[in-house]
Amino acid sequence: MNKKEQEKLQRERQEDVVLNKVIWWVVGAVVLEFLMLLLNRYYVHYTPADIPLAQALRTVFRVLAVALPIGTAALAAWTVSLRRQGKKAGLAGGLTAAAAALSVCAIAVALFSGSGIQLLYTAIPTVAVLALIYYLYQRDFFVAAALCAMGLLGVHVIPRSDLSALVSYGYGVLAAVVLAAAVVLVRKLQTGDGALTVSGKTREIFSRSANYAMLYVTCGVVAAVLIAALVMGSVALLYGILVAWLLIMAVYYTVRLM
Repeated sequence: MNKKEQEKLQRERQEDVVLNKVIWWVVGAVVLEFLMLLLNRYYVHYTPADIPLAQALRTVFRVLAVALPIGTAALAAWTVSLRRQGKKAGLAGGLTAAAAALSVCAIAVALFSGSGIQLLYTAIPTVAVLALIYYLYQRDFFVAAALCAMGLLGVHVIPRSDLSALVSYGYGVLAAVVLAAAVVLVRKLQTGDGALTVSGKTREIFSRSANYAMLYVTCGVVAAVLIAALVMGSVALLYGILVAWLLIMAVYYTVRLM
């Protein structure tokens, strides 16, 4: 086998690994969406005959909201331990990711009940799409898409009068911190040609061809939209601005892949 054939075989193996990961993300999203549909039926819109089941589910989710995060932390510790020993941690990492996803769902349902389930209806496919972007596109597009997703959620959460001030304004503060941290991180990566040095080790985060202007513009657009949401409320125009910017970036980064 010559060098070209070896490179082709290695590339095909890498593509198979990426495809398997994408399939697992899609399957996981479909399963969670199905579970949310069942919860919506028996946990929120239950009939008088289903009251005992609904009460039992509320008790179960109070327990899961505590037990699952503890299990996730244990699995994460196991994953880190395996990696430090130089062993394969694929199974442990997958279990950790699955436990983390279930933990978030359990906490959302336990704390916010019906509104939490409605939020998960959108959040689950959004996370799946972000995973697809992470595996199939450049990482700078993934960061920009994640910031836009945060902005879309902010437009929905920040102006909500039915939520507590701690949730709505707390999310706004968190979003501001994330945007500021993103600008600082992007600037460091730009000066380091896409690489970041942590604890004396240099890791390549972005490719040398990363478009940092798109990231700066994304931060500005998301910040402006969140400020407008605080003043104007959850108007459709603000959703449209972020979705339109996402579509523009999707076209741009898809063309770059060709």
